[in-house]
Amino acid sequence: MRKKWLSMSCLVLALATSLTACGSKDTGDSSSNSSEGKSEKKVTLTVSTNVVGEQATVLQTIAEQFMKDNPNIKVDFSAPGKDYENMMKVKMASKDMPDVFATHGWSKNRYGEYLADLSGETWAADLDASIKPSVTDDSGKLYVLPMDQDKSGPVYNIDLLKEYGLDVPKTYDEFLAAAEVIKTKSNGEVAAIHIGGADAWPIGQWFDFMATPLLISAEQNSGQALLDGTFDWTNFDQLPQMFKDMQDKGYLNKDVLTAKYSDSAKAFAEGKAVFGFYGPYFIEEAKKINANLNAGLMPIPSIQAGDIPTFAGGEKTTWGVWKDSKNIEAAKKFVAYYAQAENISAVAKSNQLPPGLGNVKIDAGDLTAYYEQYAETPVLPFFDRVYLPNGMWDVLCKNGQDILAGGINAREYSENMKKEFDRLSATK
Repeated sequence: MRKKWLSMSCLVLALATSLTACGSKDTGDSSSNSSEGKSEKKVTLTVSTNVVGEQATVLQTIAEQFMKDNPNIKVDFSAPGKDYENMMKVKMASKDMPDVFATHGWSKNRYGEYLADLSGETWAADLDASIKPSVTDDSGKLYVLPMDQDKSGPVYNIDLLKEYGLDVPKTYDEFLAAAEVIKTKSNGEVAAIHIGGADAWPIGQWFDFMATPLLISAEQNSGQALLDGTFDWTNFDQLPQMFKDMQDKGYLNKDVLTAKYSDSAKAFAEGKAVFGFYGPYFIEEAKKINANLNAGLMPIPSIQAGDIPTFAGGEKTTWGVWKDSKNIEAAKKFVAYYAQAENISAVAKSNQLPPGLGNVKIDAGDLTAYYEQYAETPVLPFFDRVYLPNGMWDVLCKNGQDILAGGINAREYSENMKKEFDRLSATK
């Protein structure tokens, strides 16, 4: 009987101990689960970029690694290509932006009001001095992480310049003299400059490059007049006339209005064109066709007396954070991940451009030597990003096509520019 009573007592004690332990565990787990629930809360970031091809693949690969390292954050990555700008216009109008997005050269002038200030981020201290003016304002606001920085100018076939006994032109007059030599010595078989005019944007690229030495970079310039709306558009006539003169003198490819960008790359790769007014990426595009291509990068030739050559530059690959994001801390964490040296290096290398952070070395293949050679050459913002209202890019391109087709003359080109400039400025 005593043995039975002891057994019952032990059973009751065991149950009590078990219940106490369970109660203690529940209390502890409640606190722990609350904490874990907070730390394990799943967050989905919408991330969108304008870049395509290999460069987009690099960005997405880093995003996938970020998700592995941060399993509580899912990244909805989007690279819509040519539809990006129109998509972003719709999102700006509806005030429903991606958590993280690329600004494709317009962090301050177009997207500034939608972007959070990133100046307090740890990586901000490493911002390269040359890109800083493009992505910060006078108040110190930092709009985006610049993973690389554009440093664009014409590219040229080194072997052909040597064959024709030419040096890299520093002024536009020297460029025209070189173009004449190329036309003469090649019997018109080699284009001094190849432009894929059917795609329109390569024409806009030429105008965007050359407007700076004509109107901006010289000591006496029209920059302020363009900004305050007092610019005399007859002073723009020279630019479309320069463009038309190149065609009339036989310096452009004969099929300029039907050729595409891919045709420019092919001609450049095959030694049928000497200059390409595109940018460093053009060399890499051509090397896919001819891996042995020997090509170099040069600054944009000066036009005005006493001026010096310059590069066009500013932002290239960027991430900005929507200031009204519901996941702003996760978004900043995502951007900071790309600011790691190995990720900055991978992005910059994919574009063959200098990195946007100064603590990362340039790894741009053959182009590295040119960035180092021209380290002191001024880099000015792309003309349209500063001096033209949103929407003018298409005007540059379309009127360039029209003047080559003989539909308008230089004066009419400038008149069309003024009309659209005034209209678009009024709708800002």
